[in-house]
Amino acid sequence: MDNTDLRILDELAANSRITGAEIARKIHLSLPAVTERMRKLDKSGMIEQYTVRFSRGMLGLKLLAFVQVWLDHAGAGEAREYLTSLPEVLECHHIAGDYDLLLKVLVKDTSELEELLSNRIKGSPAVTRTSTTIVMSTCKEDINIRSK
Repeated sequence: MDNTDLRILDELAANSRITGAEIARKIHLSLPAVTERMRKLDKSGMIEQYTVRFSRGMLGLKLLAFVQVWLDHAGAGEAREYLTSLPEVLECHHIAGDYDLLLKVLVKDTSELEELLSNRIKGSPAVTRTSTTIVMSTCKEDINIRSK
């Protein structure tokens, strides 16, 4: 992977719907060269997924929170599988530190958060404790790292 590949990835990270012709124009490379490089990036596994970002507010999902989860290690595998299956859980990270998992969750409001925490997350037998942080506003949130 060279600088040109990184420039192609930057363009795709900014807009996954950008055409090869638009990328070629922006980075001053021929369309066949861009198309071949994109094919190689896809085939190599460098590009895992093309995606779209929805407007959370327009979907009525306005409460973003991070939930720290402590687990009973006897059932940790099943708990991770269960927690990652919940549609409200956007991310699940197994981490080092005081707690075992960090969940990023998105819900409509505090009542949905309460239901998620009380009935489903804490309903898992392996979950021994949780601590929740509600996001007031987001200063930066990217879905991909940019090389620039």
